[in-house]
Amino acid sequence: MRFHRFFIAGGFSKGLARLSRILGMVGSIGLLSACSVVRYEYYPPTTDGGRQCVAQCSIAREVCVGNENQRALNDRQSCEQRNRWNYQNCVRRAKDKNDAKSCAGLQSSCWASANTYRCDENYRACFVSCGGHITVIKEQ
Repeated sequence: MRFHRFFIAGGFSKGLARLSRILGMVGSIGLLSACSVVRYEYYPPTTDGGRQCVAQCSIAREVCVGNENQRALNDRQSCEQRNRWNYQNCVRRAKDKNDAKSCAGLQSSCWASANTYRCDENYRACFVSCGGHITVIKEQ
């Protein structure tokens, strides 16, 4: 009976949307509880050559991270430019003011984040090839 009232109160489609949101939240909570955190402990090489090698790895990682940050910035700026262009075209084609007001709803949100996972993986491989040691710690 409760399930029936759940759908009747807001109509079938609103009930499905509510049910979908609830199931999504329950699923997300389940996934978060199953996740573990991975962290790394770095033990540098003991030789001067090994430490110089790791310094080069660090420089390469910083360049990689800088490139990823720039890529994310470029992606966001491109999205914002597309939004401006689409909005301006929509307003130009609008038949009246009410039609033009609807153009604002066509803009998508623009965000991009740097994916530095590859940079970190490459750094760890470089660190080990220089004679360093890394301990992987998985925490629940």
